Amino acid sequence: MISFKDAFYKAIAELYPNGPEWDLVGIITKSSKVYTLSYDSKILSGIFEILTEPIIQKIADDNNLILQKGVQNQYPEFTLYDEINSHEKIAVDMKSTYRQKNVGGDVKPFSFTLGSYRSYLQDPKGTKGILFPYSDYKEHWVIGFVYDRNPGCKNVEITNIIEASRLQAPYSNIEYFVQEKHKISGKTPGSGNTTNIGSIKSKTVDDFIDGKGPFQNKKDFENYWRTFVR
Repeated sequence: MISFKDAFYKAIAELYPNGPEWDLVGIITKSSKVYTLSYDSKILSGIFEILTEPIIQKIADDNNLILQKGVQNQYPEFTLYDEINSHEKIAVDMKSTYRQKNVGGDVKPFSFTLGSYRSYLQDPKGTKGILFPYSDYKEHWVIGFVYDRNPGCKNVEITNIIEASRLQAPYSNIEYFVQEKHKISGKTPGSGNTTNIGSIKSKTVDDFIDGKGPFQNKKDFENYWRTFVR
């Protein structure tokens, strides 16, 4: 079994020797028109998945692993596995959120939702809402992004490709982390009336990098959420 975190940082260093290139500014058509990107969080979550996929693919290629993608609303976004040890799969999920500030200008605590605490978690051999049975996965990783929204990118516009170099990215000040899910899980559901696991809350990405969640291990995390009653 590879060290996914080490493999991720190694892949980034090799693909982007001068640092990650996250600054997408638009989507180009065959006629060379550029649709600018708005800072809508749904759009940006898809953008971060696009930016991350080549890194995951490199990890797969470098380690002779198979990479499969989940479909919409299916866990996880990416699955890595070796055909010989197909019951030791690695789940990789993407999460992103933007910083919000209070009236004093301080960053508010942010958090993420980490998937359902019902369906596949309560039925490890089932396939509802998950690409492969939960029992096939040995590790569950989260790649998370935190960013500032660019107020100048509220709406989508159409421009020419020759102007693309002057366009602004819809986000800035990007920080990211790679951490096992159980190490950043909290003990309360995500926002609203959903059945999603909520992560820890923090004003800094460092707490996610360091995995400062309340669970000692993956087993404790799974036992807690499998029996959770709202």
